[in-house]
Amino acid sequence: MAGAQLTPGWATYLRVSDEDKQSPERSFAMQRQHIQEQLLTPSDVPFSREYTDLLSGTNPNRKDYQQMLSDAATGKFSHLGLYRADRFGRNTVEGLQAATQLMSLGIKIRIANMPGLQPENPDGFFLFLLQMGLAQREVDVLAQRTRGGMEAKLRAGGWPQRAPHGYLNKERQVSSNKYDRWVELDLDYAPVFKQAWELLLTGSYTLKQICDELARRGYSRASGRRWAWDDPKTGARKYAANQLHKVFHNPFYAGWVVSERFGIKMGEVRGQWEPVISTEEFNKGLAILHKNDHEKSRNKKHFYLLRNLLWVDINGKQYKMYVSTPSGKTKSYSYYITHTKPKGSQVRISCEVIDEQIPEWLRGFAVDPQLMPQIQKIYQKQVKAVVHDGRDNQIVELKRRLSKFQDEEARLVRLYITGNMSEETYKQMRAEWEVKLREVEINLANIEKEASISFDDLDVALALMVKLADLFERLKKEQKANLLQILIKRIIVDADGEIINIELNSPFMYLRNLVYGIYSQKQSSDQISVGVQIIRCPNASDFCINKRDRCGERCSLSECFALIRVSILRKLHAYAQG
Repeated sequence: MAGAQLTPGWATYLRVSDEDKQSPERSFAMQRQHIQEQLLTPSDVPFSREYTDLLSGTNPNRKDYQQMLSDAATGKFSHLGLYRADRFGRNTVEGLQAATQLMSLGIKIRIANMPGLQPENPDGFFLFLLQMGLAQREVDVLAQRTRGGMEAKLRAGGWPQRAPHGYLNKERQVSSNKYDRWVELDLDYAPVFKQAWELLLTGSYTLKQICDELARRGYSRASGRRWAWDDPKTGARKYAANQLHKVFHNPFYAGWVVSERFGIKMGEVRGQWEPVISTEEFNKGLAILHKNDHEKSRNKKHFYLLRNLLWVDINGKQYKMYVSTPSGKTKSYSYYITHTKPKGSQVRISCEVIDEQIPEWLRGFAVDPQLMPQIQKIYQKQVKAVVHDGRDNQIVELKRRLSKFQDEEARLVRLYITGNMSEETYKQMRAEWEVKLREVEINLANIEKEASISFDDLDVALALMVKLADLFERLKKEQKANLLQILIKRIIVDADGEIINIELNSPFMYLRNLVYGIYSQKQSSDQISVGVQIIRCPNASDFCINKRDRCGERCSLSECFALIRVSILRKLHAYAQG
C-alpha cells in the first residue's frame, strides 16, 4: 500500500499497563532508556516524537496509540521503536494488523530487546509473530491464573473483589510482594444498613419511606449524598430507592458468598466476614419486598406486533407508522402513529384494529399441503434452469484454468531446479499460484452445490407456508413478531386501519406467485382464491393480494434467487418441522 512521503525520524511508543505502575523494570523510564541505548544511539536517523499510554495493551482504543497510527499514515516518521513486542499490544490479531499497516507504509519497526530483528523481512516477521504470540499467551495464562485464584478464594469464604457499602477491604503484607487480604465491617457505616433492615422487617415501610426515615435520622450514603432530598430545580422529592433495593437483595450482607460467574449459590459457601443480618431476616426481607412489588399498581407495557412493518396509504401516498403508548389517568392507549401530518395532523390507529386482522391474512397465505409436490416440481425445474444457464461453459472454463495452473506449477519447478529462479522468488510465486488454484477449486465446488442449497432453502420456506396459520397461533408474542419480520416486507393499511396490501419478503413472494399460478390454471376465470376471499386480478400473469385491484410486485425466481442465500429461513426450520 502506498502511503505519504515519509519524513526521516524515529518515533517511540511506550506503554505501561495498570499492573506495571509500580514495576521499575517496565516503567516509562526503563523502556525509554533501553530504546535509547539499543535503537536511537546507534542510528543516524534523528529522533522525532514519543507516544505514551498508561493503559492495558488489550485495549486498542489507546489515545497515543491511535495518534501514532494516524501520524504514520501522514508520513510524520520513518522508524518506530518499541521496548518489547508486548508493549505494542498484547492482542495478537490487533498487534499484527497494526504492524502490517505500518510496514505497508514503509515504516521500519525495531524492538529494543531484539535490535537486529527486521519484521519487514520474511524471517523477521516470523520472529515478530512469535513474540506477539508469546505476549498473547502471557495474557491468557495470567487470566487463567487470576480466574482460578478468584474462584479458590471465593470457595474458601473470602472476597477477592471490592466489598459492598458497609464493609471495608483490608490487607497486610506477609512477605515481599505477598499480601493477606480480607473484608470486615465498616463500623461507621454498617449501622445505617442495620437500621434500614429493621425498618424493612416491620413490613410497614416502602423503600421510599425507608429512605425518608434514614435521611430524617441524619444518615447519608457512602458517597456523602443523602438518602432522600428535594430537587433544587423542580422541588420534587427524590429517593435513593434503587441503591437500597440492591442492598436488600445482596446475600453478602447475610454472610453468604454468591457468584454467578463461578456458579456459587446462596447457602453453599459461608463468608469469612461478620454479617449485618441473619439469613432468616434476609429471607423475610425478600418476602416483604416481593409482596410489596406485587401489590404495586402499574400499567403493563404494550408489545407491538407490527413494529417497523406498518405503512398507511393516504390519497395514494404511503407514510411509515411508528409506535406510541401515551398513558391516561387509569390506563394506557397503544396505537400506531405517523410522524408526518398528511392531513394537517398525525394519523393514529389503534393497535388492536390492525393486529386482529393478521391471523385471517395468514390463513390466506397458507398453502394446501396437496399442492406441495406440484410446487416443488415447478421450482426445481426453474432453479435448474437458472443454475444450469451457462453452467456447462463455466465448468469447462474452470477446468481449463486448472489445467493451465498445473502446467504453470511444472514450469516453476523447472526454473527453480535449473537455478534460473532464486528460492525466495520461487516461494513467493508458489504461494501466489496456490491462492489462485484454491480459488478455482472453490468456485468449481460451489457450482456443484448451488442447486441443492437453493432447493433446501425453498423447501423450508414452502414447509413454513403450509403450516403458517397453525404455527402462528402456537407462538409467543415475541416469536410471532419475529415470524412476521421474516415473512413480510410491508403491511399497508388505509386511514381506518384496514389492511389493503401486504408485500412479502423473498422467497415467499416467489412461492406465493407459484401457488396463485396453479390456482389460476384450475379456474376458468381470472379469479384467484386466497383463503376464504375471492380477489380479482386485472392481469392473469400477475398474482397479487391487493383489495384495491392493483397488482403487487412481480417476483420471479431470477429476481429473488440471490436473496435466498442471505435469508434467515434456517431460524424457522424448527418451527416448520413442528
